[in-house]
Amino acid sequence: CIEEFRLRQCGFNHDPPEDLVRSQWQRRNKSWIYLIYRWIIAALFIAAVAVSMSRLQGTDWGYYFIYLTNWGIIACMLTTTLGAILVTLWHFHPQFSARVESEGVVPTVFKVYWALHNSTLVMSIIITIIYWSILFDAEIHVADAVNVMTHATNSVFMFIDILVVAYPVRIYHACHSLIFGLIYVIFSAIYYAAGGTTRSGATYIYSVLNWNEPGSAMVTVVGVCILGILIHLILYFIYILRTWIFRRYFEREEILPTTSSPCSTIPGHGISMVLGQFGQDNRAFTTSTEKLSYTKEKY
Repeated sequence: CIEEFRLRQCGFNHDPPEDLVRSQWQRRNKSWIYLIYRWIIAALFIAAVAVSMSRLQGTDWGYYFIYLTNWGIIACMLTTTLGAILVTLWHFHPQFSARVESEGVVPTVFKVYWALHNSTLVMSIIITIIYWSILFDAEIHVADAVNVMTHATNSVFMFIDILVVAYPVRIYHACHSLIFGLIYVIFSAIYYAAGGTTRSGATYIYSVLNWNEPGSAMVTVVGVCILGILIHLILYFIYILRTWIFRRYFEREEILPTTSSPCSTIPGHGISMVLGQFGQDNRAFTTSTEKLSYTKEKY
C-alpha cells in the first residue's frame, strides 16, 4: 500500500507492459479467448452507438453530442475498440509483440488506452448512478433497450472488464476520470454562455447542471468529483481482491522434471525448476551440481 502512494505511480510505468493486452486469468502469453472477448465487448459498444444514432433526424445530430451520456457511450466504444485492436496486434504482429517484450517500456498507445479505460470505467458508473437516481422520470423517459444500454449496461460491461484485464488500478489515476468530467463541465458552461439550448428549448442540458444557478451547478460538480474519487477507490480495492484471488487460487508453479543431461552440470547453465524462468540459476539445482563437482574432485 505504501508503494501505491509514491509519486511514480502517477505515471504509466508497469512491468510487464504486455499486461495491457492480456487477461488476468490467461495462462499462456496469448489467449484466443481473451482476443474474442475483446472484440465482443467492442462490437457491443459499436452497436450501442450505432443504434442510439439511428434514431436521429435532421437537427437531432447537433443535440446528440451535448449529452454526457452520449460522450460516455462513445468513449466506451473508442476504448474497447482500441483495446481489441491492440490485443489483435499482440496476437498477429510478431514484431510488435517482440518489441513490447524486449523494450520493457509501456508504449504510448498503451498509455492512451490505459487512461481511456480509467476514465470510461468511472464515468460509465457515475452516469448510471446519476441517471437512474436523479434524472430518470418514468413520465418522460422510456426504459427501452437503447436507454438501458446507454445508462446501465455500459457500466456493467465496463465493470466486468476491470475483473478480466491484467493491468492494475492505481489510486492516483483517479485524476483521469476527473479530467474527463471537468472537460464536460467546461463544455456545458461554454454551451450555456453561447446561448445553446436542448431540443426542447431548455437553457440547461441537465437540471442538476443548470448554469442559470451557478452555485447549485458548482455543488453538483464538487459532488460528482467526490463520487468519482470514491468509485475509483472502490475499483482499486476490487483490483486488489482480483489479484489476491488469482494468486491464491489460480497462480501455480509448474515444476520441470529434475532429470537433466550431462551438459546441465556445466557452470552457468543451471536450469530453473519453474516454467518460464529459463536462463536463471535455481539454487536447489545449482547446489546439487556443486556437490557433484565437489565429489568428482574429491575422488
